[in-house]
Amino acid sequence: MPGKMPEKMFGKNWREKIALQAAGLMCASAGIGYDKARQEAVRVLGGGQLAATHLPTKKEIREKLHLLSRNQQTHLRRCLFEELLVAMQHLADGDPQVDAEWLTAEIVPGTQYIIQVRSPTADQGGGEALPLDVEGMFLLAVRCTKESDTIFCKPHLGIAELESEIERLVVSPETGSLVRTVASKDRFADFAALLWPLESIMLSPTRHPEGDALYHSLQVFQRALEFRAYDEEFLLAALLHDVGKGIDREDHVAAGLAALDFHITQRTASLIDLHHEAHRYRDGTLGVRARRRLEAHPDFEDLLVLAECDQRGRECGVRVPDVEQALKQIRDLSEIFSE
Repeated sequence: MPGKMPEKMFGKNWREKIALQAAGLMCASAGIGYDKARQEAVRVLGGGQLAATHLPTKKEIREKLHLLSRNQQTHLRRCLFEELLVAMQHLADGDPQVDAEWLTAEIVPGTQYIIQVRSPTADQGGGEALPLDVEGMFLLAVRCTKESDTIFCKPHLGIAELESEIERLVVSPETGSLVRTVASKDRFADFAALLWPLESIMLSPTRHPEGDALYHSLQVFQRALEFRAYDEEFLLAALLHDVGKGIDREDHVAAGLAALDFHITQRTASLIDLHHEAHRYRDGTLGVRARRRLEAHPDFEDLLVLAECDQRGRECGVRVPDVEQALKQIRDLSEIFSE
């Protein structure tokens, strides 16, 4: 029946996939709310109609947002500031201010962010924060306080300062997360959450006759084991090189690296970032200067091997490990070398 979802989409895994896809859309687009992101996620994953009981709740999407937020802090900070700015402009008569700590604090979608406005009739210490009915990924509220209230003794940002911060974050999007470090103990759970949505991403049948992006990624990982079975960083690059396709099909490499930030080393990030150039090097379409730069890269040989694994991981009917099995192999390897 046209417009009807396949039966397999009613399972728990698909519910989680919709939630993660919606969270990714909200991270990628400032101002998109839960309902719109959820509807768009269903469309991206296959279209059709689903009963409300089969859709993830806002709480479930918020949990996925929290997962992604740890890895996209600069982008989320800009999204928060943009939503705050719109609200503050509507409250301009009250000299709206926000806490300057948000310049460096972790930004978490689903957390309430309060705008302080001055009012001569407000209670000392400020009254209850009133939620603002605005569309977006953040919960905004406003609290009226007296001009003499000590709350304004703390550093705050007004409209002008917020506009400057937004401009700075747009011009220099890496401000705030320049350092890549090995991930926390939860990184393998995060890897799994990023890999599962790839099962719904169908690749070009001309270039990828194997079908979906997850099957392809697991094939590439399996090929990588043949070449670099004891290289954790290389194996992670092979397995995770396409996770961005579950977040942003238009620029999946950048989206994937943003989601993986703080979970992978600089070497793994570099292998993912440059694997397309390695493909072009192998097929002779890379320019002379770019070829020289790639040849001078410390991981040049590994990049060519990764590109070969990527090219060979496009077969139909090949048996591959599942996500949990692949991640367990890497986890076991990590534990062996950390002892």
